[in-house]
Amino acid sequence: MKNKLLGLLVVTSIPFCSFSQGLLDKLEKEPLDSVRYVMSTFKGTRISIGHSIETRKKNTLEVSFMSRYWNTPEETSNAFVADLMCSRFGLDYGISDNLTIGIGAGAPNGIFDGYFKHRLVQQRTDNSGLPFGITLLQTGTYRTRSIVGIENRDNFFNKLAFTTQLLIARKFSRNFSFQISPSFVHRTSSNSSIDDHNHFAVGFSPRYKVSNHVSIVSEYYYVANPLKSVTTFGAFVLGVNWEVSDLLLQFKMTNNQIFNEDGFITQTIRNFNTKDGNFFFGFHATYHIQL
Repeated sequence: MKNKLLGLLVVTSIPFCSFSQGLLDKLEKEPLDSVRYVMSTFKGTRISIGHSIETRKKNTLEVSFMSRYWNTPEETSNAFVADLMCSRFGLDYGISDNLTIGIGAGAPNGIFDGYFKHRLVQQRTDNSGLPFGITLLQTGTYRTRSIVGIENRDNFFNKLAFTTQLLIARKFSRNFSFQISPSFVHRTSSNSSIDDHNHFAVGFSPRYKVSNHVSIVSEYYYVANPLKSVTTFGAFVLGVNWEVSDLLLQFKMTNNQIFNEDGFITQTIRNFNTKDGNFFFGFHATYHIQL
């Protein structure tokens, strides 16, 4: 009986030993340290007025509301807080962890926009690979109304504009991140023969975290070949981002009231100062829902 039990034990242990040996062989082939990526280079999908390198997680819906307020130069203005305002309502959705799509509508400027953003490279914590992350952004806008009056508005296609950006960012430390955004803007029409349809620009965007939930951000866009028919300035913003659970609040001071890349990069006609008509105060709230 003892011999039979011993034989049964040996026979039944053979598959388990084979499985254990196979598992050990697989573990030996695995790298000791799995790849870890840098998280939260920026807290939101937008730094302030422009997009950040960040994409939304898969099946995450982001609801956003943007607004700008400003005064006009006339002495009889300033009736209550601000003379004028504009706003944008947007929806963004994470198709995957690396791909986000979004749509938006603005009033009263009547701009409808859409975009997709795909993360190409993600920065690693061990500094292997590229020392920065790269995300591709492609946007498109349709203008039901003219803002600066530079485009030909004869038909639907003449009211379109497109922007392509490579968002290149590095998180240098827990508190400091920096992004460079080479940009190409194409406008389908122009009223003036001296204005280019294509513009090349680059954006510079630092972020400094001052506490667990508060950070200071700034953005500036330099245009290599600006419009010639009107005087334009580089878009500039200085703001504070405040994170409250799933809600991100962004407060900003800027020199433009346009929410879309092709607009604020190439059509900022105000200089940044505190004079009425040149100073805009902005508010941006985003709330994300995991579906």
